Amino acid sequence: MVFLKKKMIVRAAAANLIQADNVLEEVKTHMSSQGIDQWDQEYPNKDTLAADIERKEGFVYVDQGQILAYMALNERHDEEYNDLSWETPVPFLVIHRLYVKPSAQGKGISSQMIRYAEQYALENQYKSIRFDAFSLNNQANTVYLKKGYKFVGTVSFRKGIFNCYEKEIYTV
Repeated sequence: MVFLKKKMIVRAAAANLIQADNVLEEVKTHMSSQGIDQWDQEYPNKDTLAADIERKEGFVYVDQGQILAYMALNERHDEEYNDLSWETPVPFLVIHRLYVKPSAQGKGISSQMIRYAEQYALENQYKSIRFDAFSLNNQANTVYLKKGYKFVGTVSFRKGIFNCYEKEIYTV
């Protein structure tokens, strides 16, 4: 696959796996250096990304042929989500594994990825977007609140407490 020179968000292909995984490893190292113990070798990993891509659920942000960000979009969620009082009905879209290359952070790329997910949800007739963010990742939690996502509650996973968010998708 040949990437265009312009910035774009596209569905990830098998050819993107190595580069997406390399960026993921950079993100893990960066998060660890910031004292954020959210991700490790167990999750997420190359196999996780490969499964996303195989199911056509992975998306990459590409600039000058380089992957700068990644996310997965699907309807799957952990059973812990069932214990929360979500405000919108089904169907809903879930954002997973949204990350941006450390050297590209602070440039609005995560905002573009979120807007892409919102447009994808609208075009595919989802009622809302839901996801969770590690409670100790202040940067991520701040971004989601600024983007109009509502805090719904918390769930507990292997790495600790995660804040859950939701945003209704409006159709005209």
